[in-house]
Amino acid sequence: MGSALELIVVACLLSAPDTCESHRVRLTVQGGDPQLCVYASVREVAYWQQLHAKWRVKSWRCAMTSDDEVI
Repeated sequence: MGSALELIVVACLLSAPDTCESHRVRLTVQGGDPQLCVYASVREVAYWQQLHAKWRVKSWRCAMTSDDEVI
């Protein structure tokens, strides 16, 4: 069984741009393929941004949920 993938989204408040937080977004990527995470991340980050209008996405990365290893 492979580890699941997730996005680590770093976003800053629009009202206070120096206030930034990391947010974890679980990804459903068949087989846990890191390359698929890269492709799926663009859509997921855009969706996250729509749901969180008070935040501005600064960056994101893919990570394994089991050990938080950066991909």
